[in-house]
Amino acid sequence: MKTRGLSIKELAAYLGVSTDTIRRGVRAGQLPFTRIGTAYRFDLHQVHAQMDRTARERFRRRSAGAPGGESRPRAAQSPPTGNTGAQTAPIVPGGRSVR
Repeated sequence: MKTRGLSIKELAAYLGVSTDTIRRGVRAGQLPFTRIGTAYRFDLHQVHAQMDRTARERFRRRSAGAPGGESRPRAAQSPPTGNTGAQTAPIVPGGRSVR
């Protein structure tokens, strides 16, 4: 397969996305391209490099703000509630004894 001078249709087929997704990426400036007349041409190596940079930036941005993968520590979260909004009572083994 050629890696330089790919058309929108060829790049979409290689990446497994629609041609509209490729056009959207071009308009947003997310995909490097060369214009020949009215046609867009892509270099597969440049596209892969840009996709890797974008993925690293998104991962770095997401993980920097949420240590441990959560937005706030578990202890700071609200207690669990039922469907009615009432707090749930803990289940005690043996139950209450009534004398």
